[in-house]
Amino acid sequence: MSNTKPFLSIEKQIDLLRSRGLIIPDDQYDTAKDFLLNNNYYRVSGYTLTMRNRNTFTANASLDKLIQIYEADRQMRQAMLSIIEVIEVRLKSMLAYYHCKKHGPTGYLDVNNFYCTTRGKINIKTIDNYLYITRKAASQKNAMIESEPFIKHHKENKNDVLPFWVYVEILTLSDISKLYSILDIETKKNIAVQLGFKHSNGHKILENLLHCVTILRNISAHGGRLYNRLFTRKPRLSRREKSLLLTTEDGDIVNDKLFSYILVLKSLTNPNDFQSIKEQLIFIIEDYPLIDIIQYGFPENWRDIL
Repeated sequence: MSNTKPFLSIEKQIDLLRSRGLIIPDDQYDTAKDFLLNNNYYRVSGYTLTMRNRNTFTANASLDKLIQIYEADRQMRQAMLSIIEVIEVRLKSMLAYYHCKKHGPTGYLDVNNFYCTTRGKINIKTIDNYLYITRKAASQKNAMIESEPFIKHHKENKNDVLPFWVYVEILTLSDISKLYSILDIETKKNIAVQLGFKHSNGHKILENLLHCVTILRNISAHGGRLYNRLFTRKPRLSRREKSLLLTTEDGDIVNDKLFSYILVLKSLTNPNDFQSIKEQLIFIIEDYPLIDIIQYGFPENWRDIL
C-alpha cells in the first residue's frame, strides 16, 4: 500500500495552511490561490521552514511574508547568475589563454597535456574527468552545429578541429571547473595568480572555489532555494574573509550559507563588475523588508563588507 499523500485541491491547500496557523486574510484568498497554482505547494513549503515549528506556524507567519521570501529568493538567484556569468567568461578566457600558451591551440586534444600522473602512476580521476568533459563537449558541439555559426565554420573549413579558445565556448561552468582541476600544475598556478591567489596553495584554493561557484550556479539556474539553505561544500576562505562572516551565539562561524558564497564571487570578480551585484542585493533587501537576511548568512554590516 502506497504511503503517498493524497491530492489536495488549491482550496484544500489553503485550508491546510490556515489550519496550521498561516495568516491568509479573506481579501487575499485569490492571491493565495494564484500563488499556489503557479508555484507548487511542495516547492512553496520549503520557504515556510523558518516560519513554523514542525507543522505549526509562528504567531506572525503570514501569506505576505511567505510571498516576500519567495519573490526575494527568485531575485537573489537572478543576481547570483548575473555575476556568475561574468566569472564564467573570465575563467574560460584565462583557461584558454594559459593552456594554449603552453600546449598550443589544439593541445587540449592530448590527455597527456593534463595532470595525468601522480608519483609516476596514472591518475584515473584525471582520465575519467577528461573523458567525461570531451565526450559531453562532442555531443554538445553536434547539437549546436546548426545554431552556432562558429562551429559550422570549423566543421566545414577547419576539418572540424576547434582551437581551444573556441572549444571553451561550448563548455559549461561545471566543465570548466573540472577542467581546471586536471590542468598541469604550472598552468593552474598561472591562472590562480592572475586571479589574485598568489599563495603557494592558491591553485588548490581556487579549485575549491570554482566547485563552490558551480554548485551555486546549478542551484540558481534550476530554481533551487537559497533562503535558509545550508551548503554542504564549504568554501576555503582566507582568515580575513572568515572574520567577516556571521557568527552564532556560541561563536561558531557561519560558513555554509549564501553569504560565504557571495564572498567567493567577490574574490573571483573585478571590483567594477561586483559593484552591480551589491546594488542588486541592496535593492532586494530594501524591496522585501519582511525577509530575514540572517537566513542567507548576512551579518549586520554586510554592506560595508561588500
